[in-house]
Amino acid sequence: MQALLHLLGISGPAALLVLTAIYAIAAVFSGLSGFGFSAIGSLSLIVLPPQLGVAVLMGLSLLTQAASFTSLRDELRRPAGAAPHRHGWRNGVVPYLAGGSAGMPIGLAILAAFGARQLVLGLGVLLMGYSAWSLFKPVTLRLENRVPRPWRSFLVGAVGGVIGGFSAFPGAALVVWNGLVGMSKEEGRALTQPFILCMQCVGLSLLLATRPQLFGRPFWVLFIAALPAALLGNRIGVAIYRKTGDVGYRRITLAALGVSGAGLLFKVAMG
Repeated sequence: MQALLHLLGISGPAALLVLTAIYAIAAVFSGLSGFGFSAIGSLSLIVLPPQLGVAVLMGLSLLTQAASFTSLRDELRRPAGAAPHRHGWRNGVVPYLAGGSAGMPIGLAILAAFGARQLVLGLGVLLMGYSAWSLFKPVTLRLENRVPRPWRSFLVGAVGGVIGGFSAFPGAALVVWNGLVGMSKEEGRALTQPFILCMQCVGLSLLLATRPQLFGRPFWVLFIAALPAALLGNRIGVAIYRKTGDVGYRRITLAALGVSGAGLLFKVAMG
């Protein structure tokens, strides 16, 4: 145990228990809402060195997203109660992905030019404000004309890609859009889940290509040690999601957005 702690640079045995709890709770949160693993998981930066902590967060987040997607595959393929004109996830998500792929390099360029601190700070405040406003606004206050348009989906995805490029939170734009147009929980998740999963694959691939030193022995030791708690938490979160109605899910996702915004502010403070 002491050798493992020394390898990871963690101060004591209690820190491993704290990390396990953080990752498990983050996985429940992600399995339930479909996003936001890093919002809770960013608390691990209290214990871990920032670069190692971010790399582990990205790896665990990708894995839990894949686990959620696999568990909900049939439900996401044909969202319950979807209108006849709606696209299923097989074709409906493609314009979002195209936009996200186009937007992410712009977000990375913005990050390189201006740095992340002020951008992430602004996004965190915006998400917290939007979450609070949406929780208390009338349910009937929403956008009309909800028929999908490829150009509109592309633009929403592009905004998500830009945001993901500088904040590692590409799902924010889709979650906000789904709330504005009043999508059901199945329809909204059928879009956000594959979008976030694909954007995470792109982001992790870029990190592997540009900073391979982050994925050394300490990363793999901690990643494997945290894996059981993360997968168990994910299963619990997905089970709760299946028992949640539209109104409850809407409130959960809005609260999750607020927590995600707070998590971004915490990352800025830790940075």
